[in-house]
Amino acid sequence: MDAYKEDRKMGQVAYMPLVLRNMEEICEVMGVGRKTVQKWVTQGAPIAVHGAERRKRYSAEAVALQDWRINHRPDP
Repeated sequence: MDAYKEDRKMGQVAYMPLVLRNMEEICEVMGVGRKTVQKWVTQGAPIAVHGAERRKRYSAEAVALQDWRINHRPDP
């Protein structure tokens, strides 16, 4: 029996991560604006930032980012 059929037989579910590949996707999925995402980056959100200045690119895994958002307590 192949691995897929074995997993189904055992009732296991495979998780396929939703990777947000740019600032626009992050904003859309999280329901926030660019400034909020940039603030989250400075607060340690699990958002990868590549490049510098005007060439910055952002990416994040949706569940990890949502988990951070729910559990993060902003600094006073």
